[in-house]
Amino acid sequence: MKARMKQLACSAALLSILISAPGIGSAASYTVQPNDSLWLIATKNGVNVEQLKKLNSLNTDELTIGQTLQVPNPPEFTLVKVQQNDTMWKIAQRHNVPLIKLIRANPQIANPNNIWMGLDIRIPKKPGSYLTGVFPLKGGSYTPFTNTYADSRTWSPGGAAVRSHEGVDIFADKGTPVYSALGGKIVKAAWNEYGGWRVTVRVDDNTEFYYAHLSKYAAGIKEGVTVKAGQLIGYVGSTGYGTEGTEGKFLPHLHFGIYKLKPTYAPIDPYLYLKWWSL
Repeated sequence: MKARMKQLACSAALLSILISAPGIGSAASYTVQPNDSLWLIATKNGVNVEQLKKLNSLNTDELTIGQTLQVPNPPEFTLVKVQQNDTMWKIAQRHNVPLIKLIRANPQIANPNNIWMGLDIRIPKKPGSYLTGVFPLKGGSYTPFTNTYADSRTWSPGGAAVRSHEGVDIFADKGTPVYSALGGKIVKAAWNEYGGWRVTVRVDDNTEFYYAHLSKYAAGIKEGVTVKAGQLIGYVGSTGYGTEGTEGKFLPHLHFGIYKLKPTYAPIDPYLYLKWWSL
């Protein structure tokens, strides 16, 4: 009886944490891998280190390979449970998701060939279009990214002024190659006071992809040129926030944005597209 009461108390405590931790609605298990850190795991799952420590009642930043942690289910995934006789292939077929993307969406599963009934599986949500897009940085060349769209920013050419961030920042070393996510025509390739050296590619009649803060352009990249998906267009930098040549006011990263031309020129959240392409 005492053991049962202790179990119920622990379950209630975990439920309380799930409800009170900001941005956490449901959780799944994650097995700590070699080279993992709390920061890396937290960033992958869209929370900060303190939220992850609170969720798991951790008093230290030290981790052990094979250790099981509770992690929140990020909003770009739907959480489902493995059914009897399921395999990852069957789940991928059922949800119309490429098998490799399903496996990559579930790094908490150490062996995709070993799953069991009741196990939580993350199904990546599909963006409404551009499913065949290419992530603009090669795997392993950038740090895990979170959704920074609509975050507040204060720099403007006229002085400090609160504005909404119109893209997602992906941090990487200066000089990291940047590739075109889709094919299209370059309509802008010049200095911008906000974005520094930037490239804008019109991918269809109503959409432009925006790559900003570049350190330099790839050979042949200029306005009017047509590029292919996966083509090198430039290199990560920290240019912008000033007149031509300004750099170093922030850490090197790629700012990626998506803009719709109609009914008025306006940004949309690119995060779900980037997450899908990154898998």
